[in-house]
Amino acid sequence: MRFLSALLVLLLIGCEGPPASDTTPSVAKEPLRVLIKPTNSTFWDRPWGLSGLDLELAERLAKRLGRPLEQIELNDDRLIIETLAAGQADLAAVSLPILQTWNQQVEFSDWILEDQYVLAYSADQEPPDLSQLDISSVAVAAHESALAFAREQQVLIGKLRPYPDQDAFSLMRGVAEGRVPVALVQQAQFDLARAAHLELNALPVGDSVLLGWPMGKGSDGKIRRALNQIIARAQRSGELDDVIVRHLPGQPLQGFAARSFDNHIQDRLSVHWQHFADAGVDTDQDPLLLAAIGYQESHWRRRAKSPTGVRGVMMLTLPTAKEMGVTNRLDARQSIFGGARYLRKTRDRLPDTIPEPDRTWMALAAYNLGYGHLTDVRRHVEQTGGDPNQWQDIRAALPLKAKRDVKFKNGRARGNEAVAYVDNIRNYYNALLIKDSQESLLAELRNPEG
Repeated sequence: MRFLSALLVLLLIGCEGPPASDTTPSVAKEPLRVLIKPTNSTFWDRPWGLSGLDLELAERLAKRLGRPLEQIELNDDRLIIETLAAGQADLAAVSLPILQTWNQQVEFSDWILEDQYVLAYSADQEPPDLSQLDISSVAVAAHESALAFAREQQVLIGKLRPYPDQDAFSLMRGVAEGRVPVALVQQAQFDLARAAHLELNALPVGDSVLLGWPMGKGSDGKIRRALNQIIARAQRSGELDDVIVRHLPGQPLQGFAARSFDNHIQDRLSVHWQHFADAGVDTDQDPLLLAAIGYQESHWRRRAKSPTGVRGVMMLTLPTAKEMGVTNRLDARQSIFGGARYLRKTRDRLPDTIPEPDRTWMALAAYNLGYGHLTDVRRHVEQTGGDPNQWQDIRAALPLKAKRDVKFKNGRARGNEAVAYVDNIRNYYNALLIKDSQESLLAELRNPEG
């Protein structure tokens, strides 16, 4: 879980229990003006709406203070600091390094986690010697915190080349493609990017850095105290992994699995991509998620067949195919639309008390195991003191479905396989999301010969 630790902070808030609400009567309160920065690691714009760790914290902090939340989107770390220093927002729901330069302009919350800056370089090269780097050879995104960090590092003075129109991910793509010698990025960003570029290596630069949320100097002390209390409780809770699992789509693929996945994107997904895109529109679901399911089911093979008789890209059973109006399971378009509609139907059957993204992960488990078996597990979790609306609690209990000594209304089932099924799809989904975020995947799928 280290690969996202730096940017995914404060997520833990979901574990601290109901926040203490402000009982002051009903005068219209000033909104809590919070700067947000959508990033690949903390902020996802999915079909179920905006979600992410930073967003969840901001919402909980606003609720704790009894103030409406007003979100202001900024994509420039330096501009975030300057906006707070000018008193134009209360705080930023962005985990930034607590740097000496910025400490002169803003105050930070208590530190949450730590990260490391690294030089991303090609695995085909020798690790760079920091003392021997050429002038202007280190690429750095001009609007990200890496530039402020680099300017505090004596070894990098005179060696930086700021790029005003690129972010860390596009720079790392440039390194992977041989257009950029090395790039300075955060370790968390590097770990995400490696889902798309296995040819990258990383060399640590300087000491690790502490991360916190910035706010203007002289800002409301009540906000700072409430935020620091949330941080302290989160750090004591020990439930960081649970909250990370709640929000993130999965882990990066590694080694052979990643290389095979890349090859199959080019020679298989490109053939079926338009069907996934159209099915996503038809069912109001993310086509990348549908593609991840298709890869888990059949590795995007139109004629795939299992020993139990399920067939096609989405490996539909005959009853499911009939229910979804599929007349030919080997027709890729029919199969993909049938699978998408079945997932949509399954998701819609789930109780309204289950939030996203837990709702999607449970729908996937039911897609694999059957809705009745998922209902059994949710009932068991509730009876044993867990939360039937949290995927992590369901995930932990699913293996019980295979045990003879635990009785369920709908009998036994392969709960372990359902866990692996959902985990795998989340990993494939993560890889597709990262590739898409670097503006390389969808363009290639739309124009595979370009």
